[in-house]
Amino acid sequence: MFKVGHVYRRFTLASGKKVTLRVLRWEDLDGLLMFINSLVNEKQGDKKSTLYTGFDRKVTREEEVEWLAQTLVAIEGESVINMVADINGKIIANGDVTRGRYKDTHHHGHMGLTMISKYRGQGIGRRMIETLVRESRRAGLRTLDAEFLADNETARRAYERAGFKQAGIIPHKVFRNGRYFDGLIMAREL
Repeated sequence: MFKVGHVYRRFTLASGKKVTLRVLRWEDLDGLLMFINSLVNEKQGDKKSTLYTGFDRKVTREEEVEWLAQTLVAIEGESVINMVADINGKIIANGDVTRGRYKDTHHHGHMGLTMISKYRGQGIGRRMIETLVRESRRAGLRTLDAEFLADNETARRAYERAGFKQAGIIPHKVFRNGRYFDGLIMAREL
């Protein structure tokens, strides 16, 4: 497995911006804090936000220290495959695959991915998903799933391109801004 800071790949967007996909590292603390809190601002400021669950309140530095420490331990223990996307050192996306905790589910991973809105729809998420699928296979996983708002067409297309198929709908899973949203589960074999 890859260690903290390992670079998976680099590519250039149509805009000319250079993107690095890599494993997070302790030095990312402040960048991660800015990233997560920008998602909170985005969700609170956009009534049509397609962000999934969470992001309800700003995260303190202490909370982010705890999350980062736990995540780095999980990466070292090979229970999490992590990836951040950065542009000029600024974290614009975070994705991971969490391995099943039990003997019966150790072959399965749950994928999650979040990205700052201004970078969505440019192929970054697709490349992150493709890389996480490849690394999951290398780690011995056999199946993956992902769950997000059923209204999130950008995410649906990115996962479909990576070989995921719809596995189910959870009706009214999320209640936001006075209305219910369905959760969509997609899955694939590796």
